[in-house]
Amino acid sequence: MKKKLGLIVLTLALIALAVTGCGGKSTDTGKEQPNEVAGDLQDGSYLVKMPVSDHGNYPMAKMEVNDGEISSFSYVEILADSGEEKNDSNYNYPEGLEVIKNLNEQFNEKKDLNEIDFDAVSGATHTKDNFKDIVNQLLAKASKGEKYEAVYKDGEYTADADEGSHGWKAGVTVIVRDGQVVGVDYYELAEEDMESNKVVFDEDKKPVTESDGKHKTEPVQVKAGDRKSVETYAYLEAFDVVKGVQKQIIDNNGTENLDLDGITGATNTKDTMIELVSKALESAK
Repeated sequence: MKKKLGLIVLTLALIALAVTGCGGKSTDTGKEQPNEVAGDLQDGSYLVKMPVSDHGNYPMAKMEVNDGEISSFSYVEILADSGEEKNDSNYNYPEGLEVIKNLNEQFNEKKDLNEIDFDAVSGATHTKDNFKDIVNQLLAKASKGEKYEAVYKDGEYTADADEGSHGWKAGVTVIVRDGQVVGVDYYELAEEDMESNKVVFDEDKKPVTESDGKHKTEPVQVKAGDRKSVETYAYLEAFDVVKGVQKQIIDNNGTENLDLDGITGATNTKDTMIELVSKALESAK
């Protein structure tokens, strides 16, 4: 009888171990364990920049490790057009800014992702998810000693086209921070006063379509120096191309190895933008 009882106890113990896992933490909650990076952290500087989102912004974080300990950490979210961090003057979502501030303060104090109280500030679910992801990426790099080395010199770099095209002259401003391309502002300015066309939008801010399937347009007067926009130019696909190329350049930290297969239309705009960004970055090397 004692032998059978012993086997039953042993079986129950093994089942409990399987449920809780070797680390003693329950895995039946369906929640990710935020920090699963093993190994000592190696001294150095580490940086992770995540891809530009459909909303035109993205997270970036850097971390310093000294004597095997995290000595500094900073997580920011950046606007792709300007290269600026989100702040009260350029981002109309105070709750999101408060979450960024709170998470930075917590991690710099505790230095442990498992101890962060993500419910301390409500809202900004994407920011919280991005924060967990980017910290784990940084810790993984630090455990492997994959140190960050800046590619470019920080600053703002500009380049202008030698001549205009169809009354518009292109230019670009590239913002570099922490050795990374963090902002790309491509623009085309009217060379002289002229008449252009713009697309008509309905109350829901959607383009009005004619019976032939094309966008309905109306004439608009453009003054010299006006920027090409949906208010001064009717070919909307060109603006999609600019956003697509902008994302590629920021994500790839330059104009090399771009994946442009999914960016169709406005070939001249695409080529000009890449050429000008390459020209601007020559001064940053």
